Amino acid sequence: MTARHLLLAFALVACGTPSPSATFTEDVPDRASFPDVAQALVHHCGTLDCHGTPDRNMRIYGNEGQRLAPTDRPLDPPCTTGPEVDQDYASVVGLEPEEMSIVVAQHGANPDLLTMVRKARGLEEHKGGKLMSPGDELDTCIISWLSGQTQTTACQDIAPPTEPPTTAGSGAICQPGP
Repeated sequence: MTARHLLLAFALVACGTPSPSATFTEDVPDRASFPDVAQALVHHCGTLDCHGTPDRNMRIYGNEGQRLAPTDRPLDPPCTTGPEVDQDYASVVGLEPEEMSIVVAQHGANPDLLTMVRKARGLEEHKGGKLMSPGDELDTCIISWLSGQTQTTACQDIAPPTEPPTTAGSGAICQPGP
């Protein structure tokens, strides 16, 4: 067997398919602390001309843009609903599962592995431009969530609250995401 044949045989073996029994378990950030992060994303990224459209890989549903329920309209109901938060969570953690798992396993270290962080920080071309810088409130909101220690105050400081108005007769019918 010539060196050429050996190289070809090695290449064929190296390019084999994974075992059918192989599995990947994604390590994701906490869902319970996501509603405030979701609202920050809704406010900064979820407009109808950006991620609040079905044409994006990372789709953001919420009270300021695209709604999940066909009967809902922007700001009516006035809060992001629980099902919308669920969809936003699935969209964010499902975008790059392998990279997300690495960042979460490292407690938020190396967040620039994630395209959503690189684009928002202006390190990669992004239609919405640079949205955050390391250490600002949006960055702190997202990176602290990835680290497992969500700083909800940072998230709440940069986005309108997800709670419906408490004034009598407000007509709020939605349940904000748990």
